[in-house]
Amino acid sequence: MTDLIQSDFLEAMRRLASTVSIVTCADESGWHGMAATAVTSVSVDPPSILVCVNGAASLNRPLKTSGRFCLNMLSIGHTDISRAFGGKLKGQERFSIGDWETDGSSGLPYLPDAQANLFCLTDHVVHYGTHDIFIGRVECVRFAEEVSPLVYQNGRYAETRELASLAI
Repeated sequence: MTDLIQSDFLEAMRRLASTVSIVTCADESGWHGMAATAVTSVSVDPPSILVCVNGAASLNRPLKTSGRFCLNMLSIGHTDISRAFGGKLKGQERFSIGDWETDGSSGLPYLPDAQANLFCLTDHVVHYGTHDIFIGRVECVRFAEEVSPLVYQNGRYAETRELASLAI
């Protein structure tokens, strides 16, 4: 029964469209990052987000010890970056795709042409099942004027568009 529920759960989650983000952090060994879609806002007061990271992911340990991270929300032109951080490349090699910069105040790597960058202080970590839930208190926000997020749905990349029949 559990295998069937897990299989059905995974199939149901394919119907949950999400903006693709790259979660980054830095420590004494360098920059670390991974693609993530298990991301959501938590609160406006204080401004906060959560990111779910598998305990076996290479980002998990550095994310726990660094105390800070940046959430880089990708735009439709960033499929190559998403693939690089989604497993195509490993370690520091991932940052060879895209024009990454370092934030002067936090030292975090960020993608200046992302849809948005949320620079966060790790406020709380909760372990649940196979994952850790990182709650970040947002300390700084950057965003692009044009809204064109890279979306992942049903195992594929997609983009959003306004429904003409629902336009105001």
